[in-house]
Amino acid sequence: MGAARYEIVICGRLGAALTKSFDGLEVGPSEPDATYLRGWFADQAALQGLLNTLGELGIELSAVHRLPESDSSDA
Repeated sequence: MGAARYEIVICGRLGAALTKSFDGLEVGPSEPDATYLRGWFADQAALQGLLNTLGELGIELSAVHRLPESDSSDA
């Protein structure tokens, strides 16, 4: 499976320093008290790498969605 765009929703808000560590991803607030990370991942291994990093940081996931290819809100 090739590159795909995903939205990862995490519980709570990220501080500025942590937000900067997700370079290349769109980061923003999601309701009610959550944060989204959106971006392209080269393959499933790249996505899993980010999910592992979030887990190691103790960040709780709320949802992971594969976005349609026609969704270009970060273009």
